[in-house]
Amino acid sequence: MASHFLHPVLSCRDSLALEERLLIGEEASWEAMNRAGTALGLALLKAYSMTGFPQNGLRLLGLIGKGHNGGDALLAFGEMARLPGRVEEATLLIPTSRGDLKPHTLRAFKMLEGLCKLRIVERPNEGRLQDVLSDSYDIALDGLLGMQFRPPLRNGVRRVIDAVNASDTIRFRAAVDLPSGVGDESDETPFQADVTFATGIFKEPLLTSSAVGMARYLDIGFFDTSESVGSQTVVVTDSILDRLRDPRPAASEKRQFGHLAILAGSRSMPGALAMSVRAALQSGVGLVTVFAPESIVSQLACQLPEAMWRTWPETPEGGLALEGLWQIKAMAGKASALLLGPGMGSEAETLALMGDVGKVWDAPAVLDADALRPEVVRAFRDSGNTDIVVSPHDGEFMRLSGCSNSSDTEVSAYAKAQGVVVVKKGPNTRITDGSTLCVNSSGNAVLARGGSGDVLAGLIAGLLAQGTCPTMECACRAVYWHGKAADLLAVDRGQVAVRTTDLLGYLGRALRTKG
Repeated sequence: MASHFLHPVLSCRDSLALEERLLIGEEASWEAMNRAGTALGLALLKAYSMTGFPQNGLRLLGLIGKGHNGGDALLAFGEMARLPGRVEEATLLIPTSRGDLKPHTLRAFKMLEGLCKLRIVERPNEGRLQDVLSDSYDIALDGLLGMQFRPPLRNGVRRVIDAVNASDTIRFRAAVDLPSGVGDESDETPFQADVTFATGIFKEPLLTSSAVGMARYLDIGFFDTSESVGSQTVVVTDSILDRLRDPRPAASEKRQFGHLAILAGSRSMPGALAMSVRAALQSGVGLVTVFAPESIVSQLACQLPEAMWRTWPETPEGGLALEGLWQIKAMAGKASALLLGPGMGSEAETLALMGDVGKVWDAPAVLDADALRPEVVRAFRDSGNTDIVVSPHDGEFMRLSGCSNSSDTEVSAYAKAQGVVVVKKGPNTRITDGSTLCVNSSGNAVLARGGSGDVLAGLIAGLLAQGTCPTMECACRAVYWHGKAADLLAVDRGQVAVRTTDLLGYLGRALRTKG
């Protein structure tokens, strides 16, 4: 799936080769370093603002190598220091000495000297390291080693990384491009980051190393040219939201924007249904019809009057009963997509109903939560449906696929074998049709809450119902949008004292905020 909003994920070796082709001459290299440093400084402040700590008067610790990652870190500190009141002091740990810094890195060092109070520590021994780390720091930024790293970590760099990893005086740890010690081949104990910022190119080791923390992609224009790079793994960028930012035609009518049917919920789990419906209503879809247990319809209809509510007969336990299947048969051909599963539970009759729905539904469908079962997917596939999205987390994927893990390889193989699009939820959520693996570059631990998957399912289904783009693209757009709303929420209010439904209030802002 080639598109301007998908950038390739490359090995360190291929990334280095691409940079050598793109950055011809010292000035081009310096300009790229400045773009990376500026983006890095702003992104680091944004990531740190997701914590609950004060955001001004920051004490910074920079781990500065002699190469370009060290230069990126220095320029990032400079960008932060230019903001009034943000930086109190920066301590720079240089395992070698200033005289060993490469020309661009030295140039960045000299630019930083006049911007904030600096403490420079060169060639630190064990005692000096302990002295430095006896102080407290708000942010430590690792710019020691780049993508050319080959294990093992050596000498002074090893000493610095071990000391910083062991320190309990650092609140937040970030890495430039890759944590030092991570590459195509990695050291056993690399720098341990809370967040890693991939500058210019998203590198493959970010997908596999546990040292990365949150992986963030900083687009600095490497793929704005006609440079063609073939890759089956890609990262989703903010440009995927541009379609939603475009003005809608003046002569619009609601049916132009699709009709989503939702079959979900139970007497004991009305909240999952409500969150899915709320998200679908904010996806831009023209019409939403909800089939829900008769005992909860009147209450939810008052809360969400924009949807059309239809009562569904219940089992004695409050699940959706088989006798209501005729309603889905009647809706087939009217609605442009179906969302099935959130909050439905696992009663035998309800599970049987989900399979029977698959036999009669021939339009696009999103299967989530309780619908993520092999027999349900099989029923949809056997009826000839080729536009199916399944959205499992790790445990649901293993139940769905029978695999013992949810690795990228297993997820892609399942998607290809079943002919479905898989949205495998988790850090840097993966979206795949079995041919292309898309890596999401938004989202944070705010989403580690009950209900966030229900919100995502509503967004995916609402976009799919509008029929404006292929199924895989709809899924990628929904996942990125969902994650970006979570990022904005965390920046505003932190990651702790928030609710899942607070995400919905940030969907509009996510469209109006670029990058």
